[in-house]
Amino acid sequence: MKKALLLLHLLALSLLFAESWTVLVYMAADNNLAYNGRLNINEMESATQPAGLNLIVQADFPDEGAKRYRIRQDQNPNQITSPVLQNLGIIDSGDPQSLKDFILWGRNRYPADNYMLVIWAHGDSWYKSKWIAPDYDSGSVIGVANGELRQALMGTGLWDILLFDACSMQSIEVITEVADFASFIVGSADLVPATGFPYAEIIPLLAQSPPQVAALIP
Repeated sequence: MKKALLLLHLLALSLLFAESWTVLVYMAADNNLAYNGRLNINEMESATQPAGLNLIVQADFPDEGAKRYRIRQDQNPNQITSPVLQNLGIIDSGDPQSLKDFILWGRNRYPADNYMLVIWAHGDSWYKSKWIAPDYDSGSVIGVANGELRQALMGTGLWDILLFDACSMQSIEVITEVADFASFIVGSADLVPATGFPYAEIIPLLAQSPPQVAALIP
């Protein structure tokens, strides 16, 4: 009996001190990654979400425009069932202002103890074209070397984790551009598979502190 009461007490304490997170995912998929973007949203929906998690996705798809979703768990791998918070219509996801607008809206609407930003897109780091988030309809990209990415993040607050789900973004040059805005920066120095980061594994981690989450992201 005493052991059961102790376990209940520990469980109550763990819930009381659980971390709350807002995770904003900027999915620039108005390009040839659209199919993979939909797969990733379905993968997010399949994951078990910790209490206190706000998982918000802005997804821009060809011929469909952009929508903002609050991700809810389901087991339908073929359909996005999460509620649509806003239907933005046609936007330019290669415009740094589109990224900034989403960030400011998300942080204002979903305050939390901890914040994570995921920029999901094609990336080209510092090696050739030096951009991220191409929008094929507009022909725009968010420049990295010209300061557009930095400008998009400026004034949006400190991020506990900034995750680049995009190729080749984990370089010293990119990190230098964004180091002022995040405590932990996660990405790949090489190619990221078209399937993206493993969100079904990452999302359940978000009951922990930022250093623990950053260390455990596969």
